[in-house]
Amino acid sequence: MRAYMFINALHGQSLALTREIRGVAGVHAADAITGDYDIVASVAAKDLAELRDVMAGVQAISGVLKTTTCMVLAD
Repeated sequence: MRAYMFINALHGQSLALTREIRGVAGVHAADAITGDYDIVASVAAKDLAELRDVMAGVQAISGVLKTTTCMVLAD
C-alpha cells in the first residue's frame, strides 16, 4: 500500500526535516513544498501496521508539528 504524508514543521526547519524524513524506513521520497503544508512524503508499506510504524517514525522527529496521511486507493 502507498500513502502520502503531508507534514507541518517548525518554522525554518523544513529543509533539515525533509532530509531527516527521507531516512525513515518506508519513506520513498520527501520534498519541502509551499502551501498549507511544509513537506510531502511518499511512503509505502505492506499493511496498515507497517504504515502506522512509518507514520510513527516521522511523527517522532523533533520539529514535526502535525501530519496528515492520505492513503492511495488504487495504483
